[in-house]
Amino acid sequence: MDIVVFLILILISILTVYCLYKIFEKRGLYFSLVIMSLITYIFSFKILTVLTISINLGIITMIACFTTIYTLINKYGKEEKKTIIKLCLYTNIISGMLLLLTNYYIPAVTEVITISIEGVFLYNYKLLIAYPFIMLLTEWLIIKLFNFIKVISNDLYINTILIYIIIGLLPTLIFYLVGYIEIISIKSTIFLGVTTFLIGLLITGINCLGIKLINTRKEVDE
Repeated sequence: MDIVVFLILILISILTVYCLYKIFEKRGLYFSLVIMSLITYIFSFKILTVLTISINLGIITMIACFTTIYTLINKYGKEEKKTIIKLCLYTNIISGMLLLLTNYYIPAVTEVITISIEGVFLYNYKLLIAYPFIMLLTEWLIIKLFNFIKVISNDLYINTILIYIIIGLLPTLIFYLVGYIEIISIKSTIFLGVTTFLIGLLITGINCLGIKLINTRKEVDE
């Protein structure tokens, strides 16, 4: 069942970015960046098992964020980088504040079944705090590295995969080591980070299909 959820989420993330771009053009890419950032924050608390391999569920929509950033810079130039960084930072801060506020949620007396959000903060507060900083660092590195690699190669799809290979593992490991310390063993944390990174490489390749659709549509329009 997890593999089905995994594949469906990848498909939904790609279609969301493409459809929003198709409807709203540049604004659509920014809309999708906000949506994927919000979902990634929430998914970062969830571990999914795909073919006996444990990964963090947030990697799916996180890759969608990254590929959206690649597309924005490629299509509209590096002058978009300040807007991208500010938008992602504000989105993550607001998301964190909303999650913190839900910690004080008090269920109605008449509710028979309630979902306690308190445990999210109590056991995962390190993830809640670490996520915005790791995402901001990763997005900044993506922008810097993208401009550097583009000087060497003009192939957007190769650049996208290369950037993920170069910077994908370190922020992932830092995020898990900080977020899961004292929750699971360091060995398990490192294994989770490496497997999530490798699965992320596959997802990046799949997301390149969405980038290709966007760029193909641009060529047709022109």
